Amino acid sequence: MIRSSLSTWPPRLALVLFLAAPLAGLALPARGEPAADLTRALHELQELIWRDPWTAREHLNALRPEVARAEARIQALYYQRLAFALMNLYVGDEFERAVEAGLASLTPGAPAETRLFLELFDGIRARRAGDYARARQRMEQVVEEARTRGLEFLAVFAMAELGFTRSVAGDNELALTELQRAYAMAVARRDDFLIAFVNESFGAFYGYINAYDESIAHYQKALDTYDELGYTVYEAEATYGFAISYRYARRWEAALASFRRYRELTEGGSSDHGRFMAHYGLGMTYAEMDDCASALPNIGLALGTEGPLDFKAELYKRQAVCLAGRGDAAGARGAIAAARNIFDQFTELEGTRWVLEVDKALAQVEARLGDSTRAFALLLAYHEDMLALERKNASERLMTLRLDLENARKDHEIELLREQARVDALELEQQRRDNRAQRLTTASWIGATCIVVGFLAYQLRNTRRFRDLSSRDELTGLYNRRFIFNHLEKLTRDLPEDRGELSIVLIDVDDFKGINDRYGHPAGDCILETMAELGRGQLRPGDEMARVGGEEFLCILPRTPVAQARAVAGRLLDSIRQHRFILPDGTPLQVTVSIGLAAFGPGCRDADSLYAAADHAMYRAKSAGKDRLTTAS
Repeated sequence: MIRSSLSTWPPRLALVLFLAAPLAGLALPARGEPAADLTRALHELQELIWRDPWTAREHLNALRPEVARAEARIQALYYQRLAFALMNLYVGDEFERAVEAGLASLTPGAPAETRLFLELFDGIRARRAGDYARARQRMEQVVEEARTRGLEFLAVFAMAELGFTRSVAGDNELALTELQRAYAMAVARRDDFLIAFVNESFGAFYGYINAYDESIAHYQKALDTYDELGYTVYEAEATYGFAISYRYARRWEAALASFRRYRELTEGGSSDHGRFMAHYGLGMTYAEMDDCASALPNIGLALGTEGPLDFKAELYKRQAVCLAGRGDAAGARGAIAAARNIFDQFTELEGTRWVLEVDKALAQVEARLGDSTRAFALLLAYHEDMLALERKNASERLMTLRLDLENARKDHEIELLREQARVDALELEQQRRDNRAQRLTTASWIGATCIVVGFLAYQLRNTRRFRDLSSRDELTGLYNRRFIFNHLEKLTRDLPEDRGELSIVLIDVDDFKGINDRYGHPAGDCILETMAELGRGQLRPGDEMARVGGEEFLCILPRTPVAQARAVAGRLLDSIRQHRFILPDGTPLQVTVSIGLAAFGPGCRDADSLYAAADHAMYRAKSAGKDRLTTAS
């Protein structure tokens, strides 16, 4: 990761300013020149900030005496430029001081663009400090005002920053929406750098949700553009993104090569940040390769260099496992405690995989120190928490992406229809003013009306079709997760607490991943389709069945007490157990399922608690040997 206080995934560099008009040279004003010369010099520094922020910083520091005597408007512009250069360099707290000075120099009449960039920098500063709520608030305000004022370049960057900030905090649905909007605007502007910048943001986002192939593809697009533009600092950022994606994808050699390439690209700046990030990446990669002899020296060098605290927490986790392998119990537990202390300072990361992985590291430590019982308990709890997190991320991401694309397309169609109607109305009005023949006017109206009515009819059919598609699983034809959970929530909300009868059955295909790995995904799809058919055959009129996960199905049994629900679930279990599944290549296969059952009642009076009870019962069935039905207690 490059930005500080952002867990362990490398985002892009932060904000850039509007591209200034190409200027020939760098003309620094002599002492005593008017304010216009100083303003021009600050604008002429923009291209240098893009290509060589270290040299730009030196020039800006040379201008400081002149700026100290200038009016507030010029001081604000100066600190805006300085903050931008320093943000890319990570030089101590100089960036924070520049942002503070810039905000302090703002006056009521300050240019909106200068003020909004400084406010956006302030949001980035808050994010680096782990205050994600304040960072989001700042960035949302900048996006809204920038779009209102027509500052599209600034709006795209603020949206990309906001999308990234949301993804860090685990709000993947809104993050994806924000990045889609930013990309659409960047493409509309035909701005290569903006497109690359948003692609780099997508690379970071997909890395956070474990979609590493997509992450690498977006980083590659960004890297190609940065290389063409000659922006070495941005090239380094994208290279680091490659390295992290390769590392999480367990492509070790590619990861190590990318980390070394990143160090080459940042060597010239003599930055502690660059050295820290290089040693961090190498140490983490070697540790995950279980090469502790190579990992511990790099981890030690990184911990001894100034760097983001949450990055150091990741290093402590890896250091603990390696030290435990050497028998250093005190050192290993001390490293785990150091990681926990750091994450305690970042409350908005609670429940994310970065914090959950502390328990995984502790389980590995206990296992290497010989306490297998405690290690197993810790590892089991970690996997349950991660499974819940992965299920949440996957369902939100896929459903939101589909609905966003459909809604965006419908919005475009409606807007086109409105625009066409306006054009038709203007043409008809002009025809009347020109006293054209009534026959031509009438025919035009009829033609326009037919077009509009036909288009509206077509749109209505499409809208109905999209509505049906949005509630169905494409593979099995069953209801999808969003529909069934909305339906369950409505049922539980309307059900009397004292005499309501409602049961749900949660079904999970046993060893489904092994089936996919051995026979291929077409075989897995065939099994899921057959499961849907068997379910339809066993359920009663009024019962509902949906596919809510990869190999997970949920059945709702209204007006059904638990004893009757057990009978229905038992028939379904026997039906699947006795069925002879035939794969696409003709191979016969025996498939079993684990079923969890829960009923409306004390402790299960809403959709969430009812589903959680069934989910827990299903995992008890898994733990008890699979191929069985377990009822929630």
